[in-house]
Amino acid sequence: MHRINLIVVSLARTLYWRIGLETVTWIAALTYLAIHNPYVQTAFSICPLENLGFHYCPGCGLGRSVSFILHGDVMRSVETHLLGIPATIIIIFRTFSLLKGSLRWKVLDNSVH
Repeated sequence: MHRINLIVVSLARTLYWRIGLETVTWIAALTYLAIHNPYVQTAFSICPLENLGFHYCPGCGLGRSVSFILHGDVMRSVETHLLGIPATIIIIFRTFSLLKGSLRWKVLDNSVH
């Protein structure tokens, strides 16, 4: 188990230095939402407004909506949050833009030396 942890940490460190923190964060978030089961309702919430006792938060449900999209359930995604589809498109586009930019810079850095 210790060896697997070392491999995961080493891979994360390599990805961070090669493609940047923002790209790694978006990839990790999309991977989590693709693996996570959005059909299971949990009592745990990371929303600071909900944890403070407010009953309305404009962002609540957005992560679940993106997860529904990644699972192919468009109707549930729209029912959960109207901005789920645009958010998914924007996040995927941003991730690919960051990857393209970081790969371009790596090629330029290698050609200069």
